This record gives sequence, structure tokens and C-alpha cells, in this order.
Amino acid sequence: MNLTRLQTIIQRELLEIRKNRLLLFTIFLPPLLLAFLPIGLFAAMGGQMGNTNMNADQIARYYSLSPAFKDFSPNELMQLIVFQQFLVLYLVMPLIIPMTVAAFSIIGEKDAHSLEPLLATPIRTGELLLGKAIAAVVPAVLATWLAYAIFIVGGRVVALSDRVFAGLLNPMWLVAMIALTPLLSLLSVSIGVMISSRVNDTRVAQQIGGMLVIPAVVLGLAQTAGFILLNAFTFIAGSLIVALIDAGLLYLATQVFQREKILTQWK
Repeated sequence: MNLTRLQTIIQRELLEIRKNRLLLFTIFLPPLLLAFLPIGLFAAMGGQMGNTNMNADQIARYYSLSPAFKDFSPNELMQLIVFQQFLVLYLVMPLIIPMTVAAFSIIGEKDAHSLEPLLATPIRTGELLLGKAIAAVVPAVLATWLAYAIFIVGGRVVALSDRVFAGLLNPMWLVAMIALTPLLSLLSVSIGVMISSRVNDTRVAQQIGGMLVIPAVVLGLAQTAGFILLNAFTFIAGSLIVALIDAGLLYLATQVFQREKILTQWK
């Protein structure tokens, strides 16, 4: 692995991202909306969280999930559950955003005929793909972290109590943001590279890769319905599993990416 070549690829990719305003818009707008939307919602509702469609059985199910909930009023509990539902969506952003960047990085360069000259250089396939992966992961992770920080600051303002706000600062979410978010981004990029090396349409690559969000959405819905309660162990175990999957997918991506075919058949 030549670090100089790797650094050159990363700088090149980040420059291309910075020059593409539409891509920057796609990277930063969804996380920022996800940060401001719940804050605006709670600010408008004030303390009226109890005026929901939740029946007594559903609220009782939430109380049964954790002994820590026994001190929460129904309003506080419902606000915390909704807050956590939005936090789960922050695990979706690192899956969606890098897929867009990865698809553009391969298919977009094919359409612009800028990838072939790069492949004709002595750079190794592993260096090329790792550089593109890092360049796609960095903006996605930064956008997610920025939105999360805004969400926490806004949560301090609209939280019904210190107990609710303390729930937002649960260490499990720090584990999720610091460890799981970059790993999920890398997972998305690896799959995006493999798909993009086989198809010729960025929309197809994004639609196929979009299936990655299904497990995260199901996880969030299960928590909202009161069937499960996410905890630190869930995210630590998830981080370890995703890290192993990432290592395998990065290796597989280098095998799937056929640079000779790209050089000779992509016209």
C-alpha cells in the first residue's frame, strides 16, 4: 500500500465532491433536515406529547422495557421514545449518503471518461478503491455528526425534563455515532463500489444499495412499537459485526472491480 498514492486519490475525490454542488446538497441536506425537523415538531407541540394516539396498553409496554422508565411521566416517556426513533434514523443516513457518492464516483467518472486515465496509471486497485471509500465516508460521517450535534443542542431546549435529555446523552448513542456510523458508511461504500462496477446507471446502483436501510428501519419500527429497547451492547456488538463485514466486502470489492474490462469495454 503506497500512502502517497492513497492520499492523492483521497484528495482528488474530495475535490470532485466539493466541486459538485448537487452532490454536496445531497450529502448535507437530509441530515440537517433530520436534525431540525424533530426540534421544530417538539417546539410546536410544547408539552402536549400525551395527546397522541397511543393507548394505555402501548404506553404500559414502553414502561415494561426498562426499569429506568418508572420515573417518567407519560408525556416524558413518549417524547423520549420519539427522540430515540429519530436517533435510529441517524443510522440510516450513513447508509444512504455514501451510496450516492460511491455511485457517482464510479459511474459518474465513467460517463465523464475521467476514470480510464486513472486506471491506466500504476495505482493498485486496492489503493484506488480504498481512497474512493475514505473520500465517500468522510463527508457522510461529518454530515451525520453535525446533524447529531444540532439535534442534541436542540433537544436541550425542547426536552420536557432533564430525564428526557439525559436519555439523549445515553452512552449507547455515543457508541453508535463514533463507532457504528463510520462502519456503516464503509459498508455502504463497499457495496456501492461493487454495484457501480457492474451497472451503468447511478439510479440503479442507488436503488439496489437502498435495500441496506431496511434492517435499520425495521429496528427503529420495532423500538417504536415497544417490542425492543436498544442498548449499548446492541451497538457494540453491531459495530464488531459490521467491522468484520466491512473487511470482507472491501476485499471482495477489489476482486469484483475489473479495471481491465473498464479500460477496454467502457465506451
